[in-house]
Parts: sequence; C-alpha cells; structure tokens
Amino acid sequence: MEEVSENLIAIRKRDVSKANEAFADLMSLTEKCLNDKVKLDHTLYKKCSGVKMEPVALAALREVAPQTPFRPDEIQLVSGAKFPDIQAEKYYGVEVKTTSSNSWKSVGSSIVESTRIEDVSMIYMFFAKLGGEYAEFRCKPYEKCLDNISLTHQPRYQIDMELDEKNMENIFQKMKIDYNTFRVMDEKPKIQKVKQYFRSVAKPGQEMAWWIGDADSESSVPMTIRFLNDLTVGEKKQMTVRMFILFPEIFGTNGSIKYKRAALWLCSRHSLICSNIRDFFTAGGQVLEIGTNRLEHPVPQVVKRLYDDREDILALLKHPDEALIDDIGEMWSLECSPKYYVDCWMNMMQRVFDVNDALKGILIKDIFEKY
Repeated sequence: MEEVSENLIAIRKRDVSKANEAFADLMSLTEKCLNDKVKLDHTLYKKCSGVKMEPVALAALREVAPQTPFRPDEIQLVSGAKFPDIQAEKYYGVEVKTTSSNSWKSVGSSIVESTRIEDVSMIYMFFAKLGGEYAEFRCKPYEKCLDNISLTHQPRYQIDMELDEKNMENIFQKMKIDYNTFRVMDEKPKIQKVKQYFRSVAKPGQEMAWWIGDADSESSVPMTIRFLNDLTVGEKKQMTVRMFILFPEIFGTNGSIKYKRAALWLCSRHSLICSNIRDFFTAGGQVLEIGTNRLEHPVPQVVKRLYDDREDILALLKHPDEALIDDIGEMWSLECSPKYYVDCWMNMMQRVFDVNDALKGILIKDIFEKY
C-alpha cells in the first residue's frame, strides 16, 4: 500500500485535531490487523500475556503505520517504568493491557500517573483478551474505557473495554470532570476529588469511603489492621473523643444504627476493628452522678464518659487537626466553619438528647459547664 507522504508532526503543527484523528486511525488499523491475523490462526498470541504483549503491539503499530502519517521508526517501546508503554511521534501513547480471562475487564494503571511521559498528550488503550477460544484485541481512547477506581497498594483505574456497548459512563463522567483536567491535577487535590466522589455515592450508614492518603497527610490510613481493645488507654481515649464529636447518634435511641457509622469510621480511617462496639460504649450500665452532681434519674454510663472527656472534646473542636476537619466535612449532616464547630456540635448533641427519653431534660451545656 502506498505510504502517506506527509508525516504526523507536520500535520500536528498545522492542525492538532487532524493529528488526533490520524492517531485514532492508527489504533483502529492496529486492532483490525491483529484480529485479522488471529482469524487465520487461532493459536496466535495466546501465550503473550503481560510484558510479552508489548512487542506484539509495537510490531502491529509499525506494520500499519505506513497507511497513516505515523513513521514506524518513531513508534518506540518506552524503557523503564514509564506510562504509557509505547510512545509514538512524541505526543501520542499506547498503554498495553492483557487479561487471561474471557472478559474485557482488568485492573489498570495508577490514577496518579506520576510516571507519565511529559510530552504525551493523548493515550489509547491497547487491550488483549486472551481467555476465550482465541485472542481478541480492542483499542480505545484511554479515558473512555476507565470504569471505576479501586485500591491495591495504590489507587488504580478499573478497565472495562465494553463501556460504550453497555451505554455506561466512564469514571470521569461519573465524577463530572474531564480526564485531561483531572490528570494534570496535583496528587493531593486529585485524591481529594476521588474521595468526594466515593463519599457522594456511598450508602449512608452502610458504606464509607476507604482510602490510603498521601504519605504526608494526617489522615493517612495505617497499613496494618488492629483491634480497638488492644490500644493503650490513651489511644482509646483519642478514638472515643473523635467518635463523640463525629457521631452524635451514639446517644440516640435507634439501636440498629447508632454504632454503625462509628464502626465503619474506625475501620476505614484508622484500620481498627471493634467486635463489641456496643459494649465499648455501654459497659458500666447506668449512673446517678456526673462529676459532683447527683441526677434526678439514672442515665447511661456513656454520658459520664462524655463528661470525663469534655476538656479533650472542646480542645479538639476549638483546634481541629486536618484529619478532624476532613472527617467533619463528611460525617456531619450540616456544613460548618471550624470557627463554629463547638456551637454546631452542641446543637446537634442537644437535639439527640431531646428525643431520647433517658436523656431528655439534660442540657449538654450543663455537662460541659455546670457539672
């Protein structure tokens, strides 16, 4: 076939959109080339999983390149742990993925893209499905086949090459942000954007976004799971203080849900498991005295614990750290400036007390001032 006379770089200087169309053509031809070869020999490429598929993709790209403005010798495998795997004419890239299952789904690359080649502005996914009767190939714009985000040792995209056929949104449509806007964000706001999305879709009281934050974040999650009861007395108190601040429903009457969010928070934010979280708060039965004051009727022991922790609660509300601000933004049902955390929390707690027959008539301010 006659080669295209004008190279890609010359076209790009004149019209970037035309160059992008040429790249789409290159990928479409590559997909067809490999699938046509497999139709003639069903045994081809069945054992080319992982990095063995990269030279196959490279060879196919170079084979069809003369039908496009791309020059074969300007399509190269990238050395080292770089993203994407193949660079073409400086500005274009191909990420190679394979799966040994009979599915068009797989786990993709890191959302951070810290190893992305700086000059590459457009990427296609080259996907090889090897688990069926014979190998099959599909090539699509990178962002259009990223279905979701999951966490291994770092946040990674989930690939689904059939999103278009299923008429489903990709992860960027779900997050309501353009891929090219998202990818150039700094790591911290990028992670925050993802957190916000998962918080918005989590089932209230049943799910909570779990995330390993960046290394310098105060709210990063420990990599080992522990039992709450194995913490020191001081560590347990820190956790209790934060739970009193974040989850007023602990003092409510709905026994089926009052501890659920607190249990999820312990696990998702601090990698702590508490198999007896109800007992953790209710142990000790009821009390008739708080501080130096004798009450008119017995109240749950947890109210005395609230009183005992009052100074730490107020100190943290008045001087919140980054982790608490982040948690309050998610856990509280109202928006509140840190300047008003104390007043907002007092009001939320009072509303819970007022609808609990066992606590009705007790003023939360009295617990923190009078008693």
